[in-house]
Amino acid sequence: MKLYAFQPNGHGEKSFFVIAESEKEAREFVSKKIAELLANGEGYSNYDFSSWGTDYYRLEVFEIGQVALNDND
Repeated sequence: MKLYAFQPNGHGEKSFFVIAESEKEAREFVSKKIAELLANGEGYSNYDFSSWGTDYYRLEVFEIGQVALNDND
């Protein structure tokens, strides 16, 4: 299992962090969560996820014990 961190190359869209067996599985989990959030009417819109699935998102993969840092700028 690894931690997959998908972060946009800008502001406005959501970041996604998920533990999965593979990158493919991680992407499937994120896509499923996006669909759930949009279907449940929890205040999210397509704008929040408009670049998901494109190269706008950078991916970092973390191994067990590796620490992730985020500047939150």
